[in-house]
Amino acid sequence: MKILFHIIKIVRAEIRSNLWILAELFVVFIVLWVMVDIFTRQFQVYHQPVGYDTEHVYQAIISHRSKEAPSYVKYDDDGTSVARDYQQIVAQIRQHPDVEVVSISSYSEPYTFSCMNSGMQRDTASQSVTARQHLVTPAYFRLFDIHTAEGDAPETLAEKLPQEGMIISQNLAEKLFKATSAVGQYVLMGNDSVRISAVCETLRNDEYNEKLIYAYFNPLSLQKYAEEGATEEDYADLALLFRIRPAADSRDYAHHFLQEMRTRLQAGNLWLSDVKSYEAIRYNFLANSEEASSQKLLSAVGAFLLVNVFLALIGSFWFRVNLRREEIGLRMAVGASRRSILGFTFLEGLMLLTLAALPALVVCFNLVVLDLVPTATTDARLLRFGWVSLATWCLLACTILLAIWYPARKATHIAPAEALHYE
Repeated sequence: MKILFHIIKIVRAEIRSNLWILAELFVVFIVLWVMVDIFTRQFQVYHQPVGYDTEHVYQAIISHRSKEAPSYVKYDDDGTSVARDYQQIVAQIRQHPDVEVVSISSYSEPYTFSCMNSGMQRDTASQSVTARQHLVTPAYFRLFDIHTAEGDAPETLAEKLPQEGMIISQNLAEKLFKATSAVGQYVLMGNDSVRISAVCETLRNDEYNEKLIYAYFNPLSLQKYAEEGATEEDYADLALLFRIRPAADSRDYAHHFLQEMRTRLQAGNLWLSDVKSYEAIRYNFLANSEEASSQKLLSAVGAFLLVNVFLALIGSFWFRVNLRREEIGLRMAVGASRRSILGFTFLEGLMLLTLAALPALVVCFNLVVLDLVPTATTDARLLRFGWVSLATWCLLACTILLAIWYPARKATHIAPAEALHYE
């Protein structure tokens, strides 16, 4: 405790000469705090649950022959033939020994920009909410392992989907009804009143998408497709997805499945043209998304700034300690040990950092209060402010200790006679 008060007296006595280092630490602390907060937020957003389990999931790409092709098969006008061919392909995939579940959906898959949106509201007096429509078969929930808001198995949602009404996501239920228990409630979609049959967990389109999507699910009926006279193009636009047994999965499984099933998965004008791992689809989407590019640029700029911050601090403290080599030698001449000298210089550097951090934290706290660093709740903002501030202080403390250690250690080897001669 004595040495701490002694350091405080020295810092106060040399306040004018320390102003430049305090000003530098003040600016550096704010810059580093912002960068730590940005990187922390990126890490948190990326590792939040997406709601979709894409492991062991594959997509079968179904193509169709052009009408100008010599082998084109002319169907009847009622559309039953092309529907029968498509269902034959689906049945062949479902019967494969490695396949656990097969799902069909329309513009409803994660890691894609293709989607359909509709507006809905609780009643005529409430504000309309835009939600993403998912037109899927019941197996979709088993395929991506999507659970209910209460954590029940995907089979529960699969049973509820064919029932009258629709399934909505948990965050949409909270937005409309201020509660997750919205089963049995009704929402307005245009002039129709639609019943909610179940509530599923909250979903995100991808890891970089910070905004949680409002989602609702309607059943996709192949029979209705046939009755409406869907064409080969309509069926080829559907996403045919399947999940395989984990033990059967391998790096080259998509290629092997394509080679094995190519001849069997041909019916009429429809045929299997490719098989893609959904993990590969996910990787390509994330690698080529605008969010990924912007975050890479931000990370590069942030890394450049951090390197410059560390070099500036190391240079400043290195120069500062070198100017005091004779003072350090004099302290050793009157009996101070090398260990106590290093401890003294370390504590002095940390004291300067703490003095500069106090006003810097006031600035950073105002950034949080003004929502320039947005988070979900007030408690989350305060908690994040606390540990981001602690992380920033620790990073700068380590940098300062590194900057002080070598020149201070070198100064402790100065000859006492040389130090007294200088004095």
